[in-house]
Amino acid sequence: MRIHQHDSIRIRKVCNHEAGHYILAREMKFKTHGISAKFNFPQGHSGSSGCEPWTPSINSTEDIENYLERRVQVLYAGVIAEAMDIEGNYDSDYALNEWRNGGGKDDYSKFRELIHVLRNIRHPDTNDEQEVQKQLDNIDNELIQKTGKIVHERIALIHGVGDTLFRKIQEYNIEYELPEDEINQIQMIKKLYSK
Repeated sequence: MRIHQHDSIRIRKVCNHEAGHYILAREMKFKTHGISAKFNFPQGHSGSSGCEPWTPSINSTEDIENYLERRVQVLYAGVIAEAMDIEGNYDSDYALNEWRNGGGKDDYSKFRELIHVLRNIRHPDTNDEQEVQKQLDNIDNELIQKTGKIVHERIALIHGVGDTLFRKIQEYNIEYELPEDEINQIQMIKKLYSK
């Protein structure tokens, strides 16, 4: 069944979401494998951004913290990219709703767990529940701000990659892929990430 015109906004947002994960993964020096999306009728979707959160060596607590911060930023980036228009305007209420109730729930559960690990490393002796929550909030805010800055700087590229996937999507219930080699042909990708 052909994609209905009224679904184009939803589809474009999901494509930008996956492109956001993808671009942040490249910014964080993780290995990437492209993006994909599938849209079901009358609702529902699945999307994927192939990312190997590999790191060359973890020899210290600082290395673990660095890895966790980078991985959390990749997880944040999908919804942040989805909630940011091409001019860089960010709808924080939309983002919060997506993390809690929408397509970003899986990302939310993953980054919440990683933020707890990061807090435990940074503040191992904190037992007071209110203090623990304050520390979690501080880490959360710090990493959202860092991620938002990068997404804002790369929003045109994110939307460009998202649009490339969006243009491929013609029918429901088919998985459409934008493989790594096609993404690497995008001029700005070549300029920013050529080895």
